[in-house]
Amino acid sequence: MKFLKSIKFRLTLWYLAAIVAMLAVFGTFAYTLLSRNLYRNLDDSLRTRFIELQGSITYDGRQFTFDEKVNELVMIYDADGVLMQRLGPNVQFSNIDKTVEQALFGKSAFQSAGRAEGPDVRLYAAPFNVDSQTRVALVVGRTTNEIVSVLAIFRMVILNSSIFVVILAGIGGIFLTDRTLRPVEQIAETARGIGESDLSRRIDVQTDDELGLLATTLNGMIGRLEAAFKKERQFVADASHELRTPLAIIQAESSLALEKSRSEDEYQRSLELVSQEVAYMSEVVGKMLLLARSDSGSEPVDFEDIRLKDLIGELAQDMELLVQDKGLRLDLGPMDDLKVRGDRVKLKQLFLNVLDNAIRYTPDGGAITASLARRDSHAVASITDTGIGIAAEHMPFIFDRFYRVDKARTASDGGTGLGLAIALSVAKMHGGGIEAESEPDKGTTFRIVLPLSGTRQF
Repeated sequence: MKFLKSIKFRLTLWYLAAIVAMLAVFGTFAYTLLSRNLYRNLDDSLRTRFIELQGSITYDGRQFTFDEKVNELVMIYDADGVLMQRLGPNVQFSNIDKTVEQALFGKSAFQSAGRAEGPDVRLYAAPFNVDSQTRVALVVGRTTNEIVSVLAIFRMVILNSSIFVVILAGIGGIFLTDRTLRPVEQIAETARGIGESDLSRRIDVQTDDELGLLATTLNGMIGRLEAAFKKERQFVADASHELRTPLAIIQAESSLALEKSRSEDEYQRSLELVSQEVAYMSEVVGKMLLLARSDSGSEPVDFEDIRLKDLIGELAQDMELLVQDKGLRLDLGPMDDLKVRGDRVKLKQLFLNVLDNAIRYTPDGGAITASLARRDSHAVASITDTGIGIAAEHMPFIFDRFYRVDKARTASDGGTGLGLAIALSVAKMHGGGIEAESEPDKGTTFRIVLPLSGTRQF
């Protein structure tokens, strides 16, 4: 029952149906062509025989005689259509008056006359002028026994051959479909063995045809799933690690505070430390939720036309005190007047995260420069710092969640390791991206690329 529902069975069935249809068309065409040729040959032989008999016939006023022996059926009708004379086998058949009448009017004609028993008789009737005043109809006929026999044999040959071809085609079809679909079974078997715990297996690609393309596509999909699962597991591990330290601090501080009575100042310091760690945890969880909503596409976005020049100027003013407090300088370079379609709050968050990263890793006395230029149909906001820079081996990972170039940095140093990941997520949310260039001890440049208003494709 399972085989009857398989593609293998259906392909074989369609293949056999096509073979049967072609055999039926070919057999019908060949049978019709053979039948026509046989009857045409018979008609030609009757016409030739009529000419031979016409040259050997004599009439004595009462009876017609022939100079040669007559083996076929020959009938002579007078001008009134009455049978005058019959030679040859005594064959009884249906009425041929109309054909005889045509012959008496000077028009030759063929007719297949049916019989009660046996095959039809093929007749050829033509006018024969006895003298200038007397015309009779001479009819020459032969049975179609040979033609019927030949056609019967041909039908049997066609039928038996067709049955043999269909059986052979069925066996061959099953064999071919089995070989053709065997890679599909291998793909299915491999896919069944691939689970969430083992996404390293791949389907063996051995051909360049459609099945090979399918296997390659599935391998690509499995690879993307493996990368996504690895990224998810790494994210969970990093989040657990990131939250474990403040939880441990809170637990330790709470235990110490509860061990014995302490002064009001000591309780105050304990509560401040706990509050600080809780605030950090809240920040991490909030950013994780933001990234999760962004990944699922459920983060609400309120798009409007935004003049980037004004937005960057506002942010520069807001961060001026922080920059001065760290002994840095924030300069605004060339600013093209460009508009983008985006969410003002989220774009502020994007630029703040990039600026915060620049401020955090630029030592005292350094400078940060922001500029805005047009690149084709995009606005490119560049933020350059003279900070410590990033080594080349770290560049591919700086947008990963919880990734820190300096592994020794902790929450107390500031930052959650999610700033650049959120910035990239917001940029992608707006149809753009972020480019980064850096050189150790010379600084880093981040280029935020956003489509101009009216060019973003949703």
